[in-house]
Amino acid sequence: MAAVVPPPADPVAGSMSSAAPTPMMAQYLALKEEAGDCLLFYRMGDFFELFFDDAKIASSVLDIALTSRGEHEGDKIPMCGVPVHAMEGYLARLIKAGHRVAIANQTETPEEAKKRAGSKALVARAIIRVVTAGTLTEEALLDSRTANWCAAVGEASGGVAIACADISTGRFELIETDAARLGAELARLNPAETIACDATDFAELMTALRPKIDFDSAGGEARLKRLFGVATLDGFGQFSRAGLAAAGGLVAYLEHTAKGSLPFLRPPRVSRAEAAMAIDAATRESLELTVSSAGARKGSLLDAVDRTVTGAGARLLGADIAAPLMDRAAIDARLDLVTLFHDDAGLRDGIRATLRALPDIGRALGRLAAGRGSPRDLGQLRDGLDGAWRLGEKLDRLADAPAMLRELAPQLRGHGALIDLLTRALVPEPPVDAAHGGYIAEGYDAALDDLRDAGAGGRRAIAALEGEYRARTGISALKIRHNGVLGYHIEVPARSADALMKPDSGFTHRQTLAGVVRFNAPELHDVAVKVTQAGAHALSAEAAHLEDLTGQALACREPIAATADALARIDVAAGLAERAAEGGWTRPDLVEHSCFEIEGGRHPVVEAAVARAGGRFVANDCKLSEDSRLWLVTGPNMGGKSTFLRQNALIAVLAQAGSYVPAARASLGLVDRLFSRVGASDNLARGRSTFMVEMVETAAILAQATPRSFVILDEVGRGTSTYDGLAIAWAVVEAIHEDNRCRCLFATHYHELTRLAERCDALSLHHVRAREWKGELVLLHELAEGPADRSYGLAVARLAGMPPATVKRAKAVLDKLEAGRAKTGGLAAGLDELPLFAAAAHAEEEKVDALRHELETLDVDALSPREALDILYKLKGLAGEA
Repeated sequence: MAAVVPPPADPVAGSMSSAAPTPMMAQYLALKEEAGDCLLFYRMGDFFELFFDDAKIASSVLDIALTSRGEHEGDKIPMCGVPVHAMEGYLARLIKAGHRVAIANQTETPEEAKKRAGSKALVARAIIRVVTAGTLTEEALLDSRTANWCAAVGEASGGVAIACADISTGRFELIETDAARLGAELARLNPAETIACDATDFAELMTALRPKIDFDSAGGEARLKRLFGVATLDGFGQFSRAGLAAAGGLVAYLEHTAKGSLPFLRPPRVSRAEAAMAIDAATRESLELTVSSAGARKGSLLDAVDRTVTGAGARLLGADIAAPLMDRAAIDARLDLVTLFHDDAGLRDGIRATLRALPDIGRALGRLAAGRGSPRDLGQLRDGLDGAWRLGEKLDRLADAPAMLRELAPQLRGHGALIDLLTRALVPEPPVDAAHGGYIAEGYDAALDDLRDAGAGGRRAIAALEGEYRARTGISALKIRHNGVLGYHIEVPARSADALMKPDSGFTHRQTLAGVVRFNAPELHDVAVKVTQAGAHALSAEAAHLEDLTGQALACREPIAATADALARIDVAAGLAERAAEGGWTRPDLVEHSCFEIEGGRHPVVEAAVARAGGRFVANDCKLSEDSRLWLVTGPNMGGKSTFLRQNALIAVLAQAGSYVPAARASLGLVDRLFSRVGASDNLARGRSTFMVEMVETAAILAQATPRSFVILDEVGRGTSTYDGLAIAWAVVEAIHEDNRCRCLFATHYHELTRLAERCDALSLHHVRAREWKGELVLLHELAEGPADRSYGLAVARLAGMPPATVKRAKAVLDKLEAGRAKTGGLAAGLDELPLFAAAAHAEEEKVDALRHELETLDVDALSPREALDILYKLKGLAGEA
């Protein structure tokens, strides 16, 4: 539980001074020390106030006025504040700016404080919650179409694991991985927060570090057992020590931020990183899988594919695209469900219409479990579960339903008792704010109905009194009003107040304002007491019902969460079917052997952009096989090489995610690792130039790609001198062909590389077609066999608007260079005599090893002058051979 910070034992009221902090400031400083590096929201009446540096930061981020009050240690105290009722909007901006916020609320009423310590007592306060990017549940603070992961990395016994939770829905996953794949897994999850112990080896990947004791594997096992009320974790799967450390660290962090009120977590789902296609962070960024290069969802593959109609469906689709499967049977199960909806347009339309009307029951459940729920969340559970029940009945009537649908349909039902309870208990549209009541339906509680009737009868009596007072006084403008200070009172214009001021008028003066005067009367007081008491009792009764209904809903949270998951999976399948029907996509055929055969493939994002511009996307084939697994693609800039490379990588992702693909036909063997080195930018923060980034990414590919991998490489070697670049590109092509032996598309402007086709039996040459017509370059965007006949660089420069004089000069220089190349053999002169990659590496290794071996075995101190001279001649000879 949160530690309550009471005021000092002998509070003394007074202004803040440099001599000693006031009781209120002493309380604030104690809470701020507890909050650490978080901004502290300190509740004062209807505002959350911030002081000192917190106020300066908040004032800048939120663009609100920075003021000051009193003094502390001789200086004015900076302060600013936000209204309690508008807190969520301000929190959202602070969290987005990268801050964490501790909420210090009042833990007693002013009346309770006075009863405890007298009339000048300071209300006790405590930090009730720490709001961070990874622990949000509020609807206003979350993107409904994006999961909000909080991840923890555990390390133990040489192993590495990731525990991650989306507390807005209760999802809890544990991923067993290793140090090499950790970055790729975190890139897949894209967590809002990532934590680890303060002794981690991966601090650069973390957003926060926590005490090492929180990541003790034995303590983690105990935490999980306590959390789920079990004696053993065997029912959840096999946990490594690193997995237990990660899970324990995550649960400890969630307990810390919730101050003892742990949010809803479902039992952990254990998986291994090898269960999904490995895609590193650079490749995800290059292919723009879920986020575009601009950092937004728009323009990404996910945005181009997404036709889901629910927030939960959109979140699940994002997860599917981020982690394409490696299990062929699981992929086919997803595809079977998509096929059902694809082939039956009427069924698909009906399902999507039903889903579109359903609320997000997963996140409504998360808010209720976190203690931040409202009557509207209960109403969303009622409506969502009722809609799911009806959908389940409809799907049950389908003949020959695929296996996945037969598994999902039963999860849509089984909530009849809860649906009936919430239907009887709640009004059709419950409010978000429970403070004013009005959410319990009439007829659910007879005693509550009586209280409401008493209140309504009293209000009718007040209306009758208003008419009677007008008649008695002759003041037609007389009104009976209500506010939080005076309660019910009589209000008349100031010019008519004299008659009511007389001692025998029967009215008692309460307040004089600029234009009106307010009074009370014995009859009004008696009726007002009855109305107020009835209203207070009614609110208490409704609050008790809300607590009871919430408890009954949370008792069913596991099956409710399963229903939410089932609805999301159906929405994903129906959405993918809609996208496939809309774009003329085809079902991919996943095979066991290593091939990649695409007929009429398209890039979904580029195709949509071309269509919006009124154009037509040119489809292309790609047929990689064991005998032709490396394609060298040449052709002019803007000809479509990069688009061709990317579209085939995206087709692999979509196919293994369980989606139809943008092609006329697709047959491919499973891809275990996907690599893309297409385009690069510098990384100045880590001291890396564009060329260095390119080399690091290429090195990772050569080190990690397997025969089952798919690699796309574009313009390797272009960031350095021509000779160096060609040499690097040549060596990379040879290495991929001879060592990695993976499926690869390699685009280049180094036409000299085409000579490798004569030496590498699984390398074939292709080019994007272009023609010059009447001096203008025409890019056909079609892929054809063979090398490009020329680069068309000057034509592209002319097309880009380069000044004619510059283009003319470039043409003259080019003529000279080509004439020189014809005489000397050009850049590739002598390359035909090079041995292949493996033979060259072996020979070089032998030469270097001979010299090293001689030096390592040499005992210099034991040599005579003559022996030393002989050895020197021998070493010189070895060096000459090298």
